[in-house]
Amino acid sequence: MMGAGLLLALLLAVPEPGTIRYPDLSGLESAVASQLGEMQRLLAAQTANAVSYGDLGQAYLAYGFNDAAADCFRNASRLDSQSFRWPYLLGAAQQAAGHLDEAAAAFGQAMTLSVVPAAAAANFHLGEIRLLQGRLDDADAALRKALAFPATAAAAHSMLGQVALARRDFRAAAEHLEAALAAVPDASRLHVPLAMAYRGQGDRAKAEEHLAKAGAVGLRVPDPLLDGVANLRVGERVAVMRGRVSAQAGRYQDAAQEFRRALTVRPESVEARVNLGSVLSSAGDRSGAMEQLREALRLDPGNFTAHFNLGALLAEGSAPEEARAHLEAAVAGRPDDAEARRLLAKVLRGGGQLPAALAQYRKAVELAPGDEAARLGEAETLVRLGRYGEARRRLDEALGLMPASGLLAHAQARLLAACPDLSVRDGERALKLALAVWQAQPAAFHAETIALALAELGRCDEAATWQRTAAGRAESENPSRLSEIGGKLAAYEKGPPCRP
Repeated sequence: MMGAGLLLALLLAVPEPGTIRYPDLSGLESAVASQLGEMQRLLAAQTANAVSYGDLGQAYLAYGFNDAAADCFRNASRLDSQSFRWPYLLGAAQQAAGHLDEAAAAFGQAMTLSVVPAAAAANFHLGEIRLLQGRLDDADAALRKALAFPATAAAAHSMLGQVALARRDFRAAAEHLEAALAAVPDASRLHVPLAMAYRGQGDRAKAEEHLAKAGAVGLRVPDPLLDGVANLRVGERVAVMRGRVSAQAGRYQDAAQEFRRALTVRPESVEARVNLGSVLSSAGDRSGAMEQLREALRLDPGNFTAHFNLGALLAEGSAPEEARAHLEAAVAGRPDDAEARRLLAKVLRGGGQLPAALAQYRKAVELAPGDEAARLGEAETLVRLGRYGEARRRLDEALGLMPASGLLAHAQARLLAACPDLSVRDGERALKLALAVWQAQPAAFHAETIALALAELGRCDEAATWQRTAAGRAESENPSRLSEIGGKLAAYEKGPPCRP
């Protein structure tokens, strides 16, 4: 969920989701049937979105309803095609169902979208699948990619040992299995294939030695996504889904109650804490929101959403340096997030770091060309840097893309009416833009801009008339500005020259 006060991204058209093969819940324990049944009802009661399908799919996967889980993850992927989570989980569901080619294809898709830890685990699963299929060269290639990552190296060594055994390359098998055991000495189950490797080399003594050490402890690949699926059996998920439904309806108090209920069931749930922080912020409880987000980051220091939301809250307060640190972490974790870059740019600009701010604004514009706030921030930063002509050109480009943007039209009108570089000014165009903005929203500030444009054209009496209109609007909008508005009115009333 997003922090309070942040602009929502433009809505994009998405394909319609497909049907789900809902499983028969009648033979389940009552608690499990109740949990899954309510999650199905919650999904049906809200507008389809990727997270809701993903939630239900993960619950199905946790209880072994693999085909239904696969349907949910396909729907989630249709609605959110840029997230690696859904094809990754689809691969896990297909693998569990024995649909190995489909699982391999899904993991392959996930790897094109994923961050490094998930790509490592996906390569491991792909190698595991290819080994099951007897495609040993493909298994070897995938597992060697997993071997390159420290988190999955031990598990990759153990599986490469199995590949080597299948090839009857007993020396390579022993080397890989020994490396896995050296990394995880408690993985006693590995002594069995290691004994086979030594027996294949004719070393009966070592084979007997390892057989004597064989046990039941295996070695599994670290997999945060699938580990999270296993935790869904404890009942946290229903409360999280209820909370999301309440939050989408603006019932923040009800949403907070549900997220707190989820934390009662599972206090270490980072997801519940991040969502609780978000709804507390939306309800106006900033300190409570920050407390939850800080705790979420203590549990998961790399959580992008927690960094983003906490940075956004701090940026609105009096802790710009801390806000900057969290927003930098958010950008590092998700470099293609335009909003995170825009907020970071705003904080940098507020701290006087104008070149760094401009770089972030430009990246935000590149990632989201239709983000008018990023476009405006870029132009304002160029003005502060004294690059007035470039600011004018960038605003013209933005207005060409978004001609109905009052925000950008007003900024351009003020620049054309009162730019310190006289060669950038264009009073006639400034007046045209300012009048259009006033007609759309007759506010004091917009009347002042019309007066500014008229003064640039030397039409001082008319400028004074519009400045009086601005004063009348300010009496109800913002009385504290009346003195400032009156000072400019006096300059216009003196008559020519009244150019800003």
